[in-house]
Amino acid sequence: MDRHSNAEIATSSVAPTEDLKLLAEFIEQLPEAQPLSDCSLGFPVQYRGYRELLTDWLALESARFHKIGTSVAGEPLWMVEIGNPKAPNVSVAISGLHPIEWIGIETAYGLARLENKNPSENRKVCFFPLANPDGFRDVEANLRARKRRWVRSNRNGVDLNRNWPTHFRASRGLVAGHNASGPAACSEPEVAAIVDTLDEIAKHANLDIALSLHSIGNMILMPWGGVWKSPVAREQHMRVARTLKERLGPYTIRQVSRWVPGVSFAHGMEIDHLHQAYEATAILVECTRGEVDALRPSALLNPFRVFNPQNGRERGARIAKALEPFLRGEL
Repeated sequence: MDRHSNAEIATSSVAPTEDLKLLAEFIEQLPEAQPLSDCSLGFPVQYRGYRELLTDWLALESARFHKIGTSVAGEPLWMVEIGNPKAPNVSVAISGLHPIEWIGIETAYGLARLENKNPSENRKVCFFPLANPDGFRDVEANLRARKRRWVRSNRNGVDLNRNWPTHFRASRGLVAGHNASGPAACSEPEVAAIVDTLDEIAKHANLDIALSLHSIGNMILMPWGGVWKSPVAREQHMRVARTLKERLGPYTIRQVSRWVPGVSFAHGMEIDHLHQAYEATAILVECTRGEVDALRPSALLNPFRVFNPQNGRERGARIAKALEPFLRGEL
């Protein structure tokens, strides 16, 4: 898809009420499905599937929905706004770039629920709740078929957290879909739609807070990922990270590129771009340790279990409560 077509979608004058209707109609045409807890692979999957997730987002009374583009396979991409639409300051929360990392997606929904109960008057929060819907649906299909599969990329085999413009470097990745960047920055329609939407938002408001939600490691990560040096705003990031650590518990704080010196460079990351392009304080949270600490040896063969804790809805809500003050600009 031509990036300019995404730009037209991102800046369209379609009213949020029209997009609300579009989402409702889209959900209606999705097939009914049994709860995912019935598809356990010996591991209770206490998470929302695609239809249930979209239905619960749709039920948030304070939310305004915007269709910003479509995925490789034609799934709609949504941005959800909560808070004063004319607020001078904007926070951004992104989840689901890596589609197997469902605990990050549940945490984003937990944050949206909190904001829905108490929308801010001086800040708008823009959620991108499912950045990789094709991959998410692939993971759900695997769970329902009781297949143990690793799914990290979009349908083009690109890792969407290596496709952002800042510090981009073309790479095929060591394993298909693992760190594969795509041929050019924003080559993937999912990333292009988000970047174009953020560019438009930043023309009219101060996009000063950004949060990206991932899954495994119990870590609070900061820019830069693509280069060794630290950003000028390192102390601001460290201050926020230390406060989040106090709220979250036993998490580790790292600059991405210094996580494993010499080998942990991550080119084309979302937090690098969110900080470089908009000067936002950009934090990536690896929400949990998955089930690594309590695994039986056989469970290592189940990628979903490695990346996601059993009690996903409950854990996501708890993590969201710890992160909410940051998203609201209160730290």
